[in-house]
Amino acid sequence: MKNKIDFDSEVEIQTSCTHKEYIGCKGIVVGISKEDGVIYGYGVVINGKETVNYFDKDDLKPTGKQFKREDFY
Repeated sequence: MKNKIDFDSEVEIQTSCTHKEYIGCKGIVVGISKEDGVIYGYGVVINGKETVNYFDKDDLKPTGKQFKREDFY
């Protein structure tokens, strides 16, 4: 993945993910790990969970759904 995924975007966890229990799950981006303009990964709340999990940028695929912050807070 080369493009940045925006906050509050829905993503699907890909088969490259080392956390096998999350492969195929969907979640919402709530954090972005970025330093000096380089994106390393994302904080994602998996649907049905209450915690934030970190995923490498290549482990995620945007679904095309974009939510608003108000949808969650």
